[in-house]
Amino acid sequence: MLKFPGRRRIVGRNRKIAGLLAVALAAVLGVGAYAFTASNTVAEHSAGAGSATVSGYTVNSPTNYTFNESGETMTKVTFDLNKAASDVAVALSKAAPVTANWSDCGASEAASPWAVTCTFAKPVPDAEGLKLSVAAVSSGSVTIE
Repeated sequence: MLKFPGRRRIVGRNRKIAGLLAVALAAVLGVGAYAFTASNTVAEHSAGAGSATVSGYTVNSPTNYTFNESGETMTKVTFDLNKAASDVAVALSKAAPVTANWSDCGASEAASPWAVTCTFAKPVPDAEGLKLSVAAVSSGSVTIE
């Protein structure tokens, strides 16, 4: 068997060079990948959750109804709330109201007794005006769906 004493050194040197090249390539790829990720930007923003007490309104007496000339249909209702409302909607119906029964009244008066006057979108026959439903909010608007 022939021996080549210098060959072992050449193979060892080639391995070292190959290892150094692999490390250098990994470093270049790592820096390149960092350059792409470093270019991402996210605008500053806020997110969160919270809660607050939702309390109802009280419709204070008297509740006054306005009738047409014949006295057979109700055209308007007036009542006082126990606090101000930015928007109020009412429904006067025979039973539980449906979307078509609701009329928007706008805001209550700004000062106590926080009166609300609402004209019904469609006059309500006397026999069907059995249940007055009121929806009110202290900010924003009432949406009935």
